[in-house]
Amino acid sequence: MSIPFRLAAIDLDGTLLGPDKQISPANRAAVRDLQAAGVRVILASGRRHENMTRFHQSLGLAGPIVSAQGALVKDAETGEILHQRYVPADLATEVVRHGIEEGMSLIYYLDEAIHSSGFDRHTRLYQSRGGDELIDSGAMEHLAGRSPQKIIWLETPERIAATFPQVEARYQGRSDTLISDPEYLEFMAFGISKAVGLSAVAERYCIDPSEVLSFGDANNDVTMLKWAGLGVAMSQSTPAAKAAANRVAPDGEPENSFARAVAEILAR
Repeated sequence: MSIPFRLAAIDLDGTLLGPDKQISPANRAAVRDLQAAGVRVILASGRRHENMTRFHQSLGLAGPIVSAQGALVKDAETGEILHQRYVPADLATEVVRHGIEEGMSLIYYLDEAIHSSGFDRHTRLYQSRGGDELIDSGAMEHLAGRSPQKIIWLETPERIAATFPQVEARYQGRSDTLISDPEYLEFMAFGISKAVGLSAVAERYCIDPSEVLSFGDANNDVTMLKWAGLGVAMSQSTPAAKAAANRVAPDGEPENSFARAVAEILAR
């Protein structure tokens, strides 16, 4: 079967992964179906590159991974970096100090490890969702001068939603900010998004945006859903993701939404 797409970028949490954080048999088969149709498949997530490699390998993928909301694009086999842009060190210091002043729990992504401002219910929730090992770094003073891939403030959904407008205004033009999960307010380098990471992959393989598929479910997927020739939101997506997409997967079990979306594309 031939389709007019050469590259597919797939989000992990809420898209390829079900509520149990596993890839369902139907979703695995859908990845193989895309590959059989001549489509290069890559993963694009807010997770660290190292956290994503196990999914990349289990699916038998090869080549680049878009990680940390697009801050890093790195070939999983060769280690070649196709794209990299991190939060400037001085800005990161400001974001950390501001977060502590606001009483937020903090997550600080470095290449070699993820640091946290301690272990509490917010950081433990984060750890339970992604499985990352966290280093307790307290107030994080010793990280000053380091440029992180991204920083996350953690709090209740209500607190994050209430805080976001003033954060967005304060860091406008200096940092790209978004609410990824309801409990997470994320800070990236200005101009960084999954679309930027995906475009670096497309450029490497001389693929036009019109030949790109993207699959996602959340606010951090909005840019790549808009950028790709065909952006597909999952049936359980956020309103912003659905509005950004060209198509929404048919209703059904959330763990197989991706498979239903792929079947519909291939059928047409």
